[in-house]
Amino acid sequence: MQHYFLGVEHLFIALLEIQGGLASSILEEHGLTARYVIDAIRRHAGKGSQQRLWAGMPNSPRADVVLGIANDLALEDGRAEINERDLLIAILDEHDSIPVRILRKLDLDIDHLLKDVSERTPNYLPRQPHLRTTYAEMFDGAAPLSDAQLLILRRMFYGYDQIRIEQRLTGGYTEAAILVVTPINADNLEDASVVVKIDHADIILDEAQRYDLHVKNSLPPLTARLEERPTTAETSDLAGLKYTFIGDSNSTAPNLRIAAKDLGVNALGDWLHEELYPYFGRTWWQQRRPFRFQVWSEYDWLLPPVLTLEYLPDAEPPGDSYLIKDPVRRERLKLAEYGDVVVIENFVVQRVHRDKDAIQLAIGKGTEVARRAYKIEVIGMNLAQNAYYRGEVVDQLIGRVWKTRSEQLFHAASALDPDFDLQEELIPGIPGIDKLPNPIFAHEKLLDRYVNGSLSKIHGDLHLGNILMGPNRSAFLIDFANTRNGHTLFDWASLEISLLSDVVMAVTDGSWDSARQVAHYMLTIDDEDKSAADADARLLTALDSVIAVREIAFDCLARPNHWSEYHIALALCSMRAITWDTMPRAGRRLMFLLAALAIKLSTTLGGRSSSMDTVEDSDLTDLADTGRPPL
Repeated sequence: MQHYFLGVEHLFIALLEIQGGLASSILEEHGLTARYVIDAIRRHAGKGSQQRLWAGMPNSPRADVVLGIANDLALEDGRAEINERDLLIAILDEHDSIPVRILRKLDLDIDHLLKDVSERTPNYLPRQPHLRTTYAEMFDGAAPLSDAQLLILRRMFYGYDQIRIEQRLTGGYTEAAILVVTPINADNLEDASVVVKIDHADIILDEAQRYDLHVKNSLPPLTARLEERPTTAETSDLAGLKYTFIGDSNSTAPNLRIAAKDLGVNALGDWLHEELYPYFGRTWWQQRRPFRFQVWSEYDWLLPPVLTLEYLPDAEPPGDSYLIKDPVRRERLKLAEYGDVVVIENFVVQRVHRDKDAIQLAIGKGTEVARRAYKIEVIGMNLAQNAYYRGEVVDQLIGRVWKTRSEQLFHAASALDPDFDLQEELIPGIPGIDKLPNPIFAHEKLLDRYVNGSLSKIHGDLHLGNILMGPNRSAFLIDFANTRNGHTLFDWASLEISLLSDVVMAVTDGSWDSARQVAHYMLTIDDEDKSAADADARLLTALDSVIAVREIAFDCLARPNHWSEYHIALALCSMRAITWDTMPRAGRRLMFLLAALAIKLSTTLGGRSSSMDTVEDSDLTDLADTGRPPL
């Protein structure tokens, strides 16, 4: 950390580094991993100057006070040397050091922690409570839980005799496991089932904080809520959350991916429009205010890193190297190619991948980590030797270009076996449009545009897997890892691509021709020739749920009839989906075409190219005379 002194923050970090130690164990029981707290302390303290101003390693005045308190505790206990517990009590008792201030910010009661520490002795043996785990018939046994996930479940349900995993809630596009779990007592009596989410510890802990900041006070009376603090395990990089579960007597809580099969697409569309939107909309999407923004500031984070660099330690940048700093010049970024040397200045560490010796950087500061733009991944780091922590501002870092964003998008699209040349700037169109822009190239200009939109509280990851249907078809949301104040239409564009992949493309053969057919119907579904001989009744029916989303989006437009605002959101959400290996290939093929179509519609203005400074509407997207929003 380049601190040439010993402060209380360093003593506390040392305590947290003791595997299975008293400090890490107690924080773990309060739902915080040692690494998470260490990063928070480092973020608050910041790195020191590279220039050493004095010799030796003196103690800070507060460190001397804390060590004095710890020494008195040891002497009172008849010992000549302080131990871990003495030092931890001294830090908490002193009550005003950096670590204590950080713990308060993380909503911990210092007096309660002090009492807890004082009443126990260190235990260096990891706890592995015995807890029987059984699986219900509807659980997807083809994808068993890992040992690390089972460890989190054992910690989470410590004190129960057994748990029964009822089902896995599918529909997401991340590595998170979302489960319905029933805890069972020793007398064989069952407690209420809960929804459990298990994911990387940093993501889970950030989600808990985001829930307190954005969600807790804005949820409707009856909906899923976080039950308690996160559950962590010092021996694992995973953590878990419990959401309240409101299901039927059979402990099933179908998300929309499951429920859609029973509801039918017509009823599904009605449910979205009549249940989900008004129930949450009162405190979320319907509380909108004007919001003018440049597209990259809201949507760049959805895309792959703009650059992946191979770290060059102790390198002197050559004269022809590229310098990237905030504010980022996009045209400069596009010039960097494989092998070029790049110098990064004043970027913020967004993620630390210790298992891969890699870090992810982005611009921007503050708590909105998910929305930081211009991601740059740096590989080949020696993280055992060099300390990097989330939120750290990196003054300078030098690396060699290993991969660009365009290359990653190209490889993702190549995996779809396209029947056209991905190197061309125009790709084959759909009936009604001869050629479409290749989104791999065309999305760059989209990011530079400005949008006159609206800002509201949004879920941030609204797909079929995160929407639950409770008793009497009531609506519930889970997974608030990306909930924030953002562009209102983002949620509905995200939900549309989920419906298109899981509902619409599911009734096709998954080919490129069927993807073009779906894209054509989305363009012309409100035309008078809806019942034409070549119309596919199954596709038209499946698209009814998408029409419902468009009707909601119409209500959320900042300016009536100005659909370019939505098309931009849809284009970039579709671009993101192209890279999801967890989405079926058929869905990703449609996403590629949908991105191209949305870019086309957002940039066409009566046959003329729209200004790149202000979003205007395309004649193609005017409302039909029926008053219904067109696809």
